[in-house]
This record gives sequence, C-alpha cells and structure tokens, in this order.
Amino acid sequence: MSRRGAPVEPLVERRGPLDFPGGPGRSRRVIDPQAALRRILSGLAEQGPLSAERVPFGEALGRALAEELVSERALPPFDNAQMDGYALRAADARRPGARLPVAFVSAAGSSDLPPLPPGACARIYTGAPMPAGADSVEMQEEVERDGDLARFRRAAVAGRFVRRAGHDVAPGSAPLAAGSLVDAGAVGLAAALGRTELLVHRRPRVAILATGDELVPVYRSPGPGQIADSNSHMLAAAAREAGGEPFLLPLAGDSRAAIRRAVSAARGADLLVTTGGVSVGDRDLTREVLESMGTRLAFWKVAMRPGKPVAFGRWGRTGVFGLPGNPVSALVTFELFVRPAIRQLAGLTGPSRPELPARLAVPFEKDPALTYFVRARVRLARGALLAEPLATQSSGALTSATGFEALAVLPPGRSRLPRGSRISVVLLRPPREERG
Repeated sequence: MSRRGAPVEPLVERRGPLDFPGGPGRSRRVIDPQAALRRILSGLAEQGPLSAERVPFGEALGRALAEELVSERALPPFDNAQMDGYALRAADARRPGARLPVAFVSAAGSSDLPPLPPGACARIYTGAPMPAGADSVEMQEEVERDGDLARFRRAAVAGRFVRRAGHDVAPGSAPLAAGSLVDAGAVGLAAALGRTELLVHRRPRVAILATGDELVPVYRSPGPGQIADSNSHMLAAAAREAGGEPFLLPLAGDSRAAIRRAVSAARGADLLVTTGGVSVGDRDLTREVLESMGTRLAFWKVAMRPGKPVAFGRWGRTGVFGLPGNPVSALVTFELFVRPAIRQLAGLTGPSRPELPARLAVPFEKDPALTYFVRARVRLARGALLAEPLATQSSGALTSATGFEALAVLPPGRSRLPRGSRISVVLLRPPREERG
C-alpha cells in the first residue's frame, strides 16, 4: 500500500515493539492497516510458534516442521535406471553401431542380480537396480533388438540415465529444514525415508464468538427480526483453511452477562475472534466486556474499508480480535489480520498471501482518508494483472463474500482512481487468464 506515487509497500509481517497507546479503556486514534498488522504480529511474537507435537505424517499436512528432518538412509537406496532401456559398460559401446549380447533382465524389485559380463548388456526397466559392472543406460528408442543381440545406434556415455544411490538424499543430510511446510511432497519424502511420524507445531486453537440479539443458530428458522448466524461458520472455515483449529462458542446476545459467559468459555484458546459489538453504538458491548475482563487492547479502529471498527489485544496468553458484525467486513479483516496471526503461531513462514502489482480495470471513487480493500475479479491480460471490482461492495451482502480472486488495495490520499491506475492486489486464488 502506498500514498501518492510512492512505491507499493506490501502488507506483510514486520516485527517491532508492541505499543498500547493510552492504556486500557482510553480513546485511541485510528491507525493504518500496516501499523495494525505490525502490532498484531509483534504482540503475538512471544506466544509462537506454538509447542510441538509428534503426529502421524498424514496428520501433519499443512503444518510446519518443528525440527529438521534428518535422513537415516539414502535416496535412491541403490543405483537404478532412469528409464526403460539397456544397461551396459560405456566402454563396450564407444562408437555407434556396437552390438552386445543381452545377458539377463533387471526389473523393478529385482534382487541378487549377477554381475554384468564384460562385453554384454542387460535389459533394464525404469527404477530397476543397475547390475554390478554397468555404468550407463541407453533408452530403448536408441537400441535395435535382434533376438539376443542389441545394436546401439549411438555411442554410450558413462552415467547416462543412471540415478546414483544417495543422489537425491544422502544419509545424515537434512532434506527438510525446521519451519518447512509439510505439503504432499514432504509427506512422500517422509514416507520414502521411513518416517511414519513428524514433529510439527500444533495448530492454533481459535475460539469464535458471534454476538447480537438478532442471531439464531443455523438449525433454527429465524423469527421476525432474526437472522441465521453465518459469521461463526464462515470464520471457522477461514480459520481452518489458514491452518487453525477452530471451535465455536455459544451465541451471545447483546448483554454484558451473556458476552462475559461466552468469552469465559474461550479460556485456553490461542486466539479469540469475536464478531460484532466493537463499534461505538449503545449496544456495542463486546469491546467494553473484553476490557472489563482484563483484555489489553492495542487498537480498535483501523483506517480502512471495509472493517474500520476492528480491535486487537491480549487476554492473558490469548490473542483477541474484535471483528465487525457485517459478514464481508468480518471476512476481509480476518483475511488481513487474523490469518497472518494464525500462520505465525503455527510456525508457518513467508507471506500469508502474495501481494502483486496490478492495474484497475475500471475507475473507482473512494474516501481519500482510508485504505480500501475491494473485492475484485482478477484476470491476466498480456502478462499484466487487471483488477475489476465486484459490482457490489456492500459489507452486508453475503453474495459478495465469494466469487472473487483478490482484494484490490486502493491506497489513501486519493478520492478518484481512473481506469488503469497502478495498485496492488492481495491474491487469494490464481487469476483468470484472458484468451484470444
């Protein structure tokens, strides 16, 4: 994000001292989104990464390794053929046209192979062990077979199409460093090394609380003036996708006692995420209750849209986020602030989402005092990203909480951004590619 003409500064992790201006219960100024993120990550720095646990490698997917993965074996464990063909001594076929008798066959899983006789070759298949004495493999497309004889169309080269033992992983080496993401490839590597369990950082436990007298559980039909609770389930899905372990707290009405009871049920969570009640209305009680229970807030207003009334603080060892009640505002502020916090606690390194340069596909008007995070469709046209805002940017329209690839970051300082303006986008999923 940037002001007029300045280079785009990405919304990424930055560490620094946590500042709680004014102390609990005092009025605080509105801060910019980057400052908010810095305070969040520095405020949680001593809390994470979270403790480690050893789990079956299938349960480690998407988590961060808490130790380097040291190999006790070589990969591959023996010299083997890279493709189907014929194993030979390169010295026996120094010129094109060499003819060698086929002594035997080596297939995947073969054992107790005899040494390769001098002046002979062996039929071999991909992954099969190299016979002792052979130092080259020629692909079958370059060999003519005539009964028990093989004619090589080109000169052999030592080492051609041979995978040497330990070429990929040597015994005692660490193919995966601590902090590495356990993805599908890492699970495969662990399996190949005989590691059935991995030491990983535990997933952050994320308590989610929705507040408001109008809310009813999804299994109950709403009555007059009521709506089904969608925020809890939307944020639980976002927390799970970010690497957290969410659990829902009971819905709390707009009373101090109800909110206090619900918040008390979050003790022991790594993060508490509330929605609703952090603005300045007479019935916005969540922030007041959190502070009365000992939560020390770092901020509670951010100069952004959607999501200006968003709060962060600490309640003992629990990081607390107060998100707006409007569903889109809740989702956007979760994406920008809670997701990076979950990843930091989980030991996952690197940016939470890529932030890339783009251009606006249409003109856009905005409040010059705020940074806008606009839901946008993004397409790749002639090597450049074009961001087209969704038709509705209403923070209460649930239909606009899905079906977009990015948040277009429109910086403060300007009220009108013409078509083609240089901006940045927080990419949530791959852009569409323009064809034709």
